[in-house]
Formats: sequence, C-alpha cells, structure tokens
Amino acid sequence: MATKRIKGDLSYEGIGKIIDGLKKYRDGLDDKCNQIVEELMNMGVEYAKSICPVDTGEARESIYGFVDGADHTATIIAGGHCIYIEFGTGVVGADKSHPSPEWIAFMKWAYGSGGTIFTTKDGRTGWYYPADDGTWRFTEGMPSRPFMYQTLQYLRRQKLKVTKGAFK
Repeated sequence: MATKRIKGDLSYEGIGKIIDGLKKYRDGLDDKCNQIVEELMNMGVEYAKSICPVDTGEARESIYGFVDGADHTATIIAGGHCIYIEFGTGVVGADKSHPSPEWIAFMKWAYGSGGTIFTTKDGRTGWYYPADDGTWRFTEGMPSRPFMYQTLQYLRRQKLKVTKGAFK
C-alpha cells in the first residue's frame, strides 16, 4: 500500500499543517481520478479502433468516448452496426457466439430469431437483405467478433499501470 507523508508536529500549528496537507491531498484525488479515467478511455478508444473489423470503415469511425468528471466515469461508444459485429448474427452467430454469456443475457441478444428468418430449399437458414447495388443477397449471418469485449479485457490489464502512473 502506498504511503503519503505529511510533515508536522503535534503542536497546534503542526496539526494545522497536517490537516492542510491532507485537504490538499484530498483535493488532488479528484484530479488524479479524472486523469486515470480519461487516460483509460483514450486507450480504450484507440484499442477498439485498432481491432475493430473494417469493411467500409463506418464501424471504426463510430467509436468514440467521453468522460463525466463529476462521477469519475468514462463511456466508450461503438455505434452504427457495431452491435452486430460484436455479437454476431443468425445461424453463424449462434455457432460462433460472443464469449461472454453475461453480455448476451444483458443485451437480451437472440441469434437467428425474427420473422424474416427462413430455410431455403437447399437447407440453408438465413434471410435476404438489400445490397447497395439494388439487388438482394442471402446471408446466414456472421460470427461474433467481440472487439469491445476484447477492449474491456485490455483495459482491465492496463488499469493498474495507469493508476500507478497517475500517483507518481
């Protein structure tokens, strides 16, 4: 455990110095907490963008973060179609689902459900979707590529190093 030394003796003035030193240290803790949170958030955004699968670049460009200094919290957002990349879709997604059952339950994610899912004559289960060129394409879904979950695991490994750095 780290030690913070504040010099002072047990005289009236010495105790006053100790109290002032403790207040100064306390006031600095808010700044350090926000520094830690912001650094981890920036690392998380950079890491998520670096491992996000790229097709058009839309998913990568949708990743950003923000800090709430009042609560010492940060949020990293992955918008657009990122939820489908993270959890996967359809039959393929169910076969290669997200590594965290807790996240699947929390998001109430369902693979291969809905009124548009059907089985073709050749036995494939999936759905048609409109392509950019005006035609329709068939898909059985896609596997989970949990880049945000991997980002969380990365930040868990980095948090102690970042915290120690803030208190040096």
